[in-house]
Amino acid sequence: MTKLFQVFFLLFLFAPFNFFAQTTDIADALKEHVRLLASPEMEGRGLGTAGIELAREYIIDEFEAAGLEPIGESFLHPFQIRVGLAWVPAYNIVGKIQGNNLDLRDEVIVIGAHYDHMGYVIRAGEKVIYHGADDNASGTATLIELAKYFSANRDQIGRTIVFAAFDAEESGLHGARRFVGDSIVNPADIKLMFSLDMVGMLEEYGGLDMKGIGALDGGEEIAARIAGEKDIRIKARGHQIERRTDTWPFGSVGIPAIHVFTGLTSPYHQPEDTYDLLDYDGMSSVKKYMAKLVTEYSNLPQLQPSSSFVAAARVVDGQVVELRRPFFNYGIISHTGSGHHKYRDEFFDANAVFNFGIGLFAQFHLSDKFTLQPEVLFDLNGSKWVEDNFRRQSLTAPLNIQYNLFSEGTEARVFVLGGPYFRYNFGGKQGGISIDYDDEFSETEWGYNIGFGLEISRFHFGFTTRRALTDIYQNESASGEIRDASAYFTFGLKF
Repeated sequence: MTKLFQVFFLLFLFAPFNFFAQTTDIADALKEHVRLLASPEMEGRGLGTAGIELAREYIIDEFEAAGLEPIGESFLHPFQIRVGLAWVPAYNIVGKIQGNNLDLRDEVIVIGAHYDHMGYVIRAGEKVIYHGADDNASGTATLIELAKYFSANRDQIGRTIVFAAFDAEESGLHGARRFVGDSIVNPADIKLMFSLDMVGMLEEYGGLDMKGIGALDGGEEIAARIAGEKDIRIKARGHQIERRTDTWPFGSVGIPAIHVFTGLTSPYHQPEDTYDLLDYDGMSSVKKYMAKLVTEYSNLPQLQPSSSFVAAARVVDGQVVELRRPFFNYGIISHTGSGHHKYRDEFFDANAVFNFGIGLFAQFHLSDKFTLQPEVLFDLNGSKWVEDNFRRQSLTAPLNIQYNLFSEGTEARVFVLGGPYFRYNFGGKQGGISIDYDDEFSETEWGYNIGFGLEISRFHFGFTTRRALTDIYQNESASGEIRDASAYFTFGLKF
């Protein structure tokens, strides 16, 4: 596409907005933003694509029209992402409105929304576009309208407001991470952050999530009061920072960060997430709510992290510098592998068969180095004997201590583990005959686990070997002691 053709194409594509920009109907303005950002011409705003370049030019034009000031020489904050063997360029779009209070204007409130999405795929020779209307043209449209509102009402804001359209959220929150890591705004100056991520389904969701609002001292009370004034129901709240959106890079360095969200009621990460499905009257309500809320926060004498947020963080010289892992987590876990029986008094062992376990786990983070992880599993285990297969159904309860070899804040850690387990056997068959736990086989078993693992955000991966210290029989068999041995790949997901 030549430069001249690009100019004419953009004029043709965006010409309808010239009318809508003049209207006072916020819902119509929001709808037009989303229609353009989620249009087929944007091709799903995939990382490094021509479609996201069009979206970027559109957002820059809207920031300029709103009267935002760039931070530095331009609105663009460039960075690169490694995708396979290639480095792909990406760009945050950042502008600001200077605060009106001389005592507060050096402090910053960031309002952000990611503008990238999943692009498109080719299926059976056809281009299938992931339009990303709710995710996250809705947040980007609301960001633009908030920028226009605050630009027209500069005299009402005390602190400086920074507006950031983040790139590369879908591939790992890269835009927000680089915004914080590159100190586009000094993180020490940022007192509060909002991520507008999927705000297009207010009525169907039945309210608005403000997860993380409790990280700000007095934040929940103010948010609830203004929600009552604006007739908005607040659903999720609390002090925990959402990990799956752009709030996390801010929250992880001690900045109260709130996920503004109307749920996964739209066709999330599907091609059907199109502009015609969104609730634009609801988006207008969210925009008005956020305008009032941010205005009030911008003029408070102090914006401080709440005591509950500080309790979950590492504090240096009275300043929150990063989040710590919460003392308690829980989730689901699976163990998939193989097992066999070891004949301790013979020269042979039994052959291996498929083993599987699934259940719940808890984590107690005792310190930066040590984590206690109990589990309760439904466990299918056994061995392949000469004459037939031996299969048990059991409840297995490992209790492992994990020692962190390496950790990256609260987001990633590598660890080794070890500890005992207890197993209660309640069913199974030897060949086609039910196992006799009354007179022959043991109902209980004790043993130990050793292994290693990796945890990234909410996901847990590992490898564990399990060895029994007690016999499968109540009394020693003709072959002497026979004990269970198994090895598993583990996968866990924290709630």
